[in-house]
Amino acid sequence: MDRLKKLRDRIDWLDTQIASLLNERMRAADQVGKIKKIIQQDVADQSREMSILYQLETIIQHPILKANISNIYREIMQESRTAQQFFQHLSQPFRRIGIIGMGLMGGSICKGIKTKDSSIEIGTIMHQSEDNFLTETGGWIDQLYSTIGELIQNSELIILASPISTIIQLAKEIKLNSIYLEKLIVIDIASVKGEIVATFEKLSCKNIEYISTHPMAGKENGGFTNSQATLFVNRPWIVVPHKENSPSGIESIKELILFLGSKPICLEAKVHDNQAALISHLPSILSKSYFDFVNSIDPESLMISGPGFQSFTRLAHDNHEMRGEIAKYNQQVIHDYLDQWLEFLIKNRGH
Repeated sequence: MDRLKKLRDRIDWLDTQIASLLNERMRAADQVGKIKKIIQQDVADQSREMSILYQLETIIQHPILKANISNIYREIMQESRTAQQFFQHLSQPFRRIGIIGMGLMGGSICKGIKTKDSSIEIGTIMHQSEDNFLTETGGWIDQLYSTIGELIQNSELIILASPISTIIQLAKEIKLNSIYLEKLIVIDIASVKGEIVATFEKLSCKNIEYISTHPMAGKENGGFTNSQATLFVNRPWIVVPHKENSPSGIESIKELILFLGSKPICLEAKVHDNQAALISHLPSILSKSYFDFVNSIDPESLMISGPGFQSFTRLAHDNHEMRGEIAKYNQQVIHDYLDQWLEFLIKNRGH
């Protein structure tokens, strides 16, 4: 036991050294990213990465590590690329931002903003929840307000990161409390746009502008615990304008999206809902239904499932409440595509 303890102590010390060196490596990579921005060079450099991997394989002697060092370092280099991309855009126009909904998406927006510029003031509504508790105790939030009126009076931008079913009611409540505001922009990040965009167009006026958006990012596990500052890096972030949106308002939101490392893309509401159904909503439903199918036919087979099955059914374990809302608010589009998918599957079975 004494020898085991000594070996564990040795491993603990080595882990500390590895962590310290990885921290230094990431800081050096951050500087590389800044230089690449100045000289307008792409973040990714495949020849450089291949050279690093080859060098590491010649150094490593342990047979198991030698076989896997490339996989380990590809993950490290991916994080380096993510960090470099994240720090490419260092400014955005809003200094006081209110976020309603501090789950995975709202929490990631909050962390992304604060990680890049801690002087930006983030506020939210006082609410008894684990997510709000974690944001407050973690130092991510500057101000907690007891009412939505107080929040909007002290914000230049409001981000509605709450469930789809709450967006329209929150937008209307903000409008009711906006009488004395000079200028406020309100955005949502919901994954279904049709009804929301129509409502946003009606609510927009001289002192308050509603802009609908949807970041194409996420995880199967929700909540603030799983949020991360770089969640949106290199991911599309859809902006869905309406007739009452101003060019300056749209441009300011695009700047915020770039600030978070994402790529703004403008789409019409109908186009967005159709495409989101194809590449996001329907895959989630199919993943869940296939997992349930296997579980109903032969649940013991799940015990021998490999990475292929686990990858295919990964979305079966995502937020079931969010899946239910998406199915409700984009129901007709999803059903139409599901019918087409079934026809396609029957036509092409055996191929």
